[in-house]
Amino acid sequence: MSRPQLSAVAELLKPITWFPPMWAFACGVVASGVAFGERWWMIVLGVVLAGPLVCATSQAVNDWFDRHVDAINEPHRPIPSGRMPGRWGLYIALFWTLLSLVVASALGPWGFGAAVLGLALAWAYSAPPLRLKLNGWWGNAACGLCYEGLACDGWRCNARCAVAPAGCAVQHWCPWHHDLERLQIYRR
Repeated sequence: MSRPQLSAVAELLKPITWFPPMWAFACGVVASGVAFGERWWMIVLGVVLAGPLVCATSQAVNDWFDRHVDAINEPHRPIPSGRMPGRWGLYIALFWTLLSLVVASALGPWGFGAAVLGLALAWAYSAPPLRLKLNGWWGNAACGLCYEGLACDGWRCNARCAVAPAGCAVQHWCPWHHDLERLQIYRR
């Protein structure tokens, strides 16, 4: 079986889509209020995980499971055009998933957990039997959670737990915790 060209792989992973989760992750870093000092590498690793790994995985998964529709609507895409031969689209999606998990393991249990949830939703969004994208509520919720919520709030939790792990599991993992804090302030 022939291998795809690097340009076809890059097109499959859609770098233009990486910016929103990378930006959300950076916002989570700032919002965490945690000084990282010598752990700056965690920030770089998190930005890479959010965009070029997890987001790119979701793009590859989506293109693989939409290849039949894309053959009609967008025949120029890498998979239907044949520039991504055979099952290479699936292999890249699987490899990128594993690579994402390996990188996420360096971010501790909360970073790893957020990545696992994001990757599970990426596969559930496009892959049968769930194909969340077929339902406007579930599909949009999965995208919103993965592209912005997990990247930003998952990092805030990870950063706080790395500094003060006691009691952070319930208090900081809830992605809407900061919104609930604001509601409590306004009620007083």
